[in-house]
Amino acid sequence: MPRDLQLRLLFGAALIAIVGGAVALDLGSGQRWGALALGGAAAALGAREFARLARVRAAGVRLAPMLLVSLALVAIAHCYPGGVWAQHCPEVAARLASAPLEALVLGAGLVWATLSQMVGQQPTAGFFAQVGGSLFGMLYLGVNLYLLERLALLGDPAQPDRGLQWLACYLVAVKCGDVTAYFGGRAFGRHALCPAISPGKTWEGFACSFLGAIGGTWLMHALFASIGASPFAAWWQPVIWGLVLGPLGAAGDLAESCMKRDAAMKDSGRGAPGFGGYLDLLDAVLFAAPVAFLLAVAM
Repeated sequence: MPRDLQLRLLFGAALIAIVGGAVALDLGSGQRWGALALGGAAAALGAREFARLARVRAAGVRLAPMLLVSLALVAIAHCYPGGVWAQHCPEVAARLASAPLEALVLGAGLVWATLSQMVGQQPTAGFFAQVGGSLFGMLYLGVNLYLLERLALLGDPAQPDRGLQWLACYLVAVKCGDVTAYFGGRAFGRHALCPAISPGKTWEGFACSFLGAIGGTWLMHALFASIGASPFAAWWQPVIWGLVLGPLGAAGDLAESCMKRDAAMKDSGRGAPGFGGYLDLLDAVLFAAPVAFLLAVAM
């Protein structure tokens, strides 16, 4: 077995254990500390690598506002019902949730990034690229992680853990689609999907991603149904979930490939052995987050 594949399997297993442990902790405790910790870690690790990529083309992209805005949005999500702050500081959380905190934090981040560029040595040089790159990082990381936290908090009195079930189904669907696309492409790949973006990806691998996403969602549906109640109310919902989110995860992978090719880098970092960087792990998960939240609310 190639060493790269060995590292990928070992690190992937460790990551599954960490994420699964955090979800299990939240399911057992009825709180969402695990989800909050995962969101904060993803924001911190992802922001550093995003800034590293963006600075190749826009050296003035600011890490600090991108990081702090992303962390703040993850924390703000827990002011809503079911969140950590809503459980432990209900009155304060209710007041905060009634204010437009998300827009205020993003606006403050934009002002910070803009002023940082204006007081630099060359305030007008690459102004759009520098400020735009910083704001893109806030949206790409902060808003999508915020939506994943909100997804984990969805629930009702009859099924209070439904949000965590949605989150688990989402992660499994996207990652199973990613894994089957990788191995399907290696085994059957003949026709390039987007050679200008990622020469290694094939239509055959893309087709396999549908099978992985739908199959992974069905397995989670069966597991939750066997131990209590599934978040899906009808047999066709897991199919729609996997059918929609699988290709969106693949699109997220391609979007990050665009960033890496623009920066002339093979990987976003070196922190995830066998995968490259942490952003290489988060790309599909981040990109499909808005649609996952919309699907969960609609279902």
